[in-house]
Amino acid sequence: MRIQKDDVLAALADSEQSGLTMSQLAAALEAGKKDRDKLRTLVGRLVDDGVVEKVGRRYALGERVAAPAPGGPHAAGLIRVHPAGYGFVERDDGLGDVFVPAKYRGNAMDGDRVMLYTWDGYKGTEGRVEEVLSRGRARLTGVLQKAGRSVYLEPDDPRIAADFGRVTLIKGTAQSAVGKAVIVEIVEYPTAARDRIVGKVTRILGDPEDPNTEIEKIIACADIPAEFPDAVVGQAERASTEVLEADLADRIDLRDRPFLTIDPETARDFDDALCLEEDGPHGGPRVWVAVADVSHYVRPGTAIDEEAVIRGVSVYLPDRVIPMLPFQLSSGICSLNPEVDRCAMVVRLDYDEDDELANTGFAAAVIRSHGRLDYPGVAAALAGDLRGSRSRYRRWVPKLEGLNRLAKKLRQDRRERGTLELEISEAKVVLDADDPRLVRDVVRAKANPAERDAYELVEEFMIAANEAVGDYFARRNLPTAWRVHAPPDAERLEDLASTLEKFGITFDVDAAQSPNGLQALLAKLEGLPAERALSFQVLRSLKQAVYDTENIGHFGLASDRYLHFTSPIRRYPDLIVHRLLKHYLHRDGQAAGIDGKRAQPPNRTEIGELCQLASSHERRAVEAEREAVSLYRAYLMRDQIGEEFEGTVSGVTSFGVFVEIDDPFVEGLVKLDALGDDRFDFNAESMQIAGRHTGVIIGLGDRVAVEVTDASVLQRRITLKLLSVLERFGSAKKKQKAGKPRSPKSQSPKSGKSKKGGRSKARGQARDDASGGRGRGKGKKAKKGKKRR
Repeated sequence: MRIQKDDVLAALADSEQSGLTMSQLAAALEAGKKDRDKLRTLVGRLVDDGVVEKVGRRYALGERVAAPAPGGPHAAGLIRVHPAGYGFVERDDGLGDVFVPAKYRGNAMDGDRVMLYTWDGYKGTEGRVEEVLSRGRARLTGVLQKAGRSVYLEPDDPRIAADFGRVTLIKGTAQSAVGKAVIVEIVEYPTAARDRIVGKVTRILGDPEDPNTEIEKIIACADIPAEFPDAVVGQAERASTEVLEADLADRIDLRDRPFLTIDPETARDFDDALCLEEDGPHGGPRVWVAVADVSHYVRPGTAIDEEAVIRGVSVYLPDRVIPMLPFQLSSGICSLNPEVDRCAMVVRLDYDEDDELANTGFAAAVIRSHGRLDYPGVAAALAGDLRGSRSRYRRWVPKLEGLNRLAKKLRQDRRERGTLELEISEAKVVLDADDPRLVRDVVRAKANPAERDAYELVEEFMIAANEAVGDYFARRNLPTAWRVHAPPDAERLEDLASTLEKFGITFDVDAAQSPNGLQALLAKLEGLPAERALSFQVLRSLKQAVYDTENIGHFGLASDRYLHFTSPIRRYPDLIVHRLLKHYLHRDGQAAGIDGKRAQPPNRTEIGELCQLASSHERRAVEAEREAVSLYRAYLMRDQIGEEFEGTVSGVTSFGVFVEIDDPFVEGLVKLDALGDDRFDFNAESMQIAGRHTGVIIGLGDRVAVEVTDASVLQRRITLKLLSVLERFGSAKKKQKAGKPRSPKSQSPKSGKSKKGGRSKARGQARDDASGGRGRGKGKKAKKGKKRR
């Protein structure tokens, strides 16, 4: 017989005892001897995923499922499936997620768009899938295996493995590829009549768990185009490599102005440049912000443009960049390279004697960058360090000081209006300089404090330019692609208030629906041991920023007229805005770089469709980037199994505790069944678990000692064992033993280091939605130190 997870859940639900032993469960399911190994594997997976709890030798149902009511309202949305079988549907109408029990999921797979009907259940709104509207994935990855004369796919995705075990392949699959990682195109999806997936091998990647192989899997599964079609490459190769006389038509000439580009040391394409004139017409300085005029070279309807729509954004993975535009454009004619003429769109910012914005202007121009500067060099110049190679910055010091002074004033103004400053570091992968398949470290990606002024100088003028262009469209009530960020829902803030109250932190929920009010809450978290963990809880209460034709403002930036204009080389919405701005400038008789007949810009409906697509592609890129980081984190920790570290509890769930290790900057899971022979109760409001018999309490922000027990590259997961609770958040209690058989080590691990030697690093750089993530690039490559595969 074939035992399904729903059979196990039903047997545990029907049991009147406080759990069943494996033998009792097998008897209840009438499982024969041949089925018991599969049953143990299935139950183990359910325990790992928190659906079933193991208490001693018994297994109990971890969560209740309500029965559907007859009929009920319908809803459509995207389903995300958990490996245990249940799922959550993100509704199209935005009315909150719907919990879908495994038994009511039908043949829906992760990422599908589904229609379901809903009812009020134990976990809030619950639902049953009535119909799969469209499939969300076209391909799978895994390893080819052989059974007799047949070859099948052993899928990487635990959700597919749990549902189907193996994926059937069409006849003719190469036997020589057995044992290799492959990409499989789905040719037959599961139905009510045939509960299986059939696929066709489209690409053989190589050895499983090789870093390059795993990155290729991420790219393929995310449906990110990695290579440019021949038509795009051909068009890019035919593009001009220099500004021609014909390109100067309908442009203002600013080549004599001292424009400067300021970027990371490793940057290869330059979107923007700044120019300061100290004596502006309104008593204060004039700042020119020049942005590459990509729209001059990427025309609507061309092969390059159609491919850019498909890509939406450039994708930044630790070992590579997948650009939106071919390098012939992004690093060539569109890039504001030094000492060459370039077409640009410019924003003129005129300030008065009090450094308040007095006037703005916009035009197509031809410029020439007079200097290619980098963040470390600018930071050193502002600090007065002009030694050695930095002596070339000497001529630019007055300009840099003037820009920096004004940027600090702009930043202070933004703080006063309530712009949010969430200090949540992301992970940055450090790859080997000679072999990018080797990961050397994972560090916190935050700006070098010594270079902060240089980053913020550029960031402030990018925000100012974006807002100035936004103001142009808003004042004229013109359609465009806005960058919007909705205020948090009151319900989410109420939940956040309940959680923070357990930590002695209170705030006004009504006030927190304004940027200033929420910033006041963040100020209360500063300096707390659990600041990062609690700041992440605040972040979870916020909505995602997206692109839309309806301007509702940008909550995070406390801006009512914000859009993206400054990065058209790597973001398609910026390119949309450029085309629209040029159209309206030309209509008003201003310099717009219009050289002859141009295609009409998209209408509001078309802009809306492009905004939805761009938002989707942005999420796709972010998810791929995060998975790639998780992959390299697991690679790094494979050599650390058995090592002990200190860290902070970063998340508490019904199935375990997540711990963020100090150094290297990785996160792992302590499963509940690894805490000893005790049953733990999960309190969602206080973000704690408590042992019923041992009295062990583990909560968000606690300092703990852990041991690495496993690192799965395929599952992108690090498994930890809790050794002891070193300090409870908000107290200085003595160590708690982690379960009855555990005891603290005679000597606690050093903070963030293994006993065999650790590292302490604070490298990397922050990314900001405001400036569009300036400074992003390939994972940093170190030159010295121990290699870790």
